[in-house]
Amino acid sequence: MIIVNKIILFLLLLCTSSVMAQTYEKHYFKGKLNNKIPVEIAWYTTLNDGDWVTMGYIYYPNAKNPAPILIVGESTKISPKEPNYDNLDGLKFTEYQPDGTITGRFTILWYEVEGDCTFYKGTWTNPTTGKSLPMTPMQATWEKPSWVKSLPPTLFNPKRDAWTFKYKLGDKDGDWYSTISVDFLKSGAKQLDLSFTADLCGAVNDDIKNALTWVTEEDINFDGIPDVMVYIGTSTRAQSIYKAYVWNPQTRQFYYVEPFEEIQEPDIDKATKTITSYVRDHEGMYIEKWKWKNGKLTMVSSKKELAH
Repeated sequence: MIIVNKIILFLLLLCTSSVMAQTYEKHYFKGKLNNKIPVEIAWYTTLNDGDWVTMGYIYYPNAKNPAPILIVGESTKISPKEPNYDNLDGLKFTEYQPDGTITGRFTILWYEVEGDCTFYKGTWTNPTTGKSLPMTPMQATWEKPSWVKSLPPTLFNPKRDAWTFKYKLGDKDGDWYSTISVDFLKSGAKQLDLSFTADLCGAVNDDIKNALTWVTEEDINFDGIPDVMVYIGTSTRAQSIYKAYVWNPQTRQFYYVEPFEEIQEPDIDKATKTITSYVRDHEGMYIEKWKWKNGKLTMVSSKKELAH
């Protein structure tokens, strides 16, 4: 069973003289979905910050622009009625695009005896349509696939509480600031892929600067974990505008939420798990409601209330 393998891996981690974060268990499989679509999978399991973490890639060589897609695995329950149950391992995986959108989920079961893996069965499911495809007999391989250039960096990322944030208003012309710079710090180290400088909307002087909260840690995707909102000013009708980054505890990383900048004066309703945007113009108010679907912030309704 997979729990036995993890205990063995833990003992190896204790005995090794290597750096713990660089010690991992690896698996490679290749085959087809529905006996038609070629697919290859590579994943790695390690002990990270007290948690067992499984991450890797799925790769579709016949895709229009083939590229490794991040996958995150977790244990799946296996029925004792399955043949050779004691030697059966299983994981369920989620596919994550670079923006955090979920594009697939799949489960794979395999037998592992003395390090030799034999595929048993698996199913891939489209999270939007619910359509499932069988994973036809797949071949376990020892050789790392050529498309795997490196381990997923997120495999060794710390938990959410290791992240801090700093900001600074800049490009001051007289009394007015025109930019904001925000640093994302992981265990005290600046992360260049997330840190940014953005133009401010509207006029900002020292009085406004000192009166506002510029970086807010608030749960905006309703998973109980704080995300990050950065105030970047106001629209022409004095409505607040933000940049937003959500934390994914499975991938252990932040994702920039591009649509959030379209949400003016956001009203975050945890009871309905809805974010509402209120946009005024000379005719009235546009009211848009947004929800999270498969890791993507999506507008679900829009209406206009005319001014009286």
